[in-house]
Amino acid sequence: MQTEKEQPILSIRDLNAWYGDNQILKSLSFEVQQRQVTALIGPTKCGKSALVRCINRLNDFTPDFRFTGEILFKGSDMYAKKTDTAAIRKQVGMVFRKPRPFQCSIYENVAYGARISGINRTSQLDTIVQKSLQKTGLWDEIEPILDGTPEQLSTGQQQLLCIARALAVEPEILIFDEPCGELDPIETVKIETLVRDLTNDYTLIFVTNKRRQAARVSDSAGFLYCGELIEFGTTEKIFSNPQDTRTEQYVTGRLG
Repeated sequence: MQTEKEQPILSIRDLNAWYGDNQILKSLSFEVQQRQVTALIGPTKCGKSALVRCINRLNDFTPDFRFTGEILFKGSDMYAKKTDTAAIRKQVGMVFRKPRPFQCSIYENVAYGARISGINRTSQLDTIVQKSLQKTGLWDEIEPILDGTPEQLSTGQQQLLCIARALAVEPEILIFDEPCGELDPIETVKIETLVRDLTNDYTLIFVTNKRRQAARVSDSAGFLYCGELIEFGTTEKIFSNPQDTRTEQYVTGRLG
């Protein structure tokens, strides 16, 4: 019997999803453990982004989206009628491939979530902004220009700013959807190092089609192909001793 500490923070049960008549996810079932990095790997258009949009409930904004199955967050159905979707999106943060800073100051980018949560005292906001930027390693670089705009930052710094903005509302899960897709190798290393550091306090889901990156940053991994979860397990097992031929072909570069 699992102890409370060992209970998965997220459980996906027989998840099927469609955009219109096109089925994009087919009978997916797996669990995400707390304070680990779970990588979702697979070729382009295999269903990775669609899956994390289900977890974050971003697919709610797509008119022709429908699904069957369950997504449980700490044992509770994320799609139950009484679920507070705003609270879900606060607890499950999202970082996208391309940095999307808001058109306001660097300070207000990070303070945004706290403000809409009702925090308006300057001292509290100052603390939240500083701590969030420190967690990403960005504070020392941009403290003198907090009143400036994100446009003066590099692409890598903008991505770190977006991560700080997500951290500011104290999520429990952070989803990274190919966060290094627009970054150079040096900036990519910073993000990968940060991802590992964040597992001290957060659960991370990391979407990537870069095999070696997934092997470097994750504890567990799931291989998606044509909307199906072909294999899920520890990263070591997926990359060193896969049980499915398709997984073996993908991680060795012969598929996808």
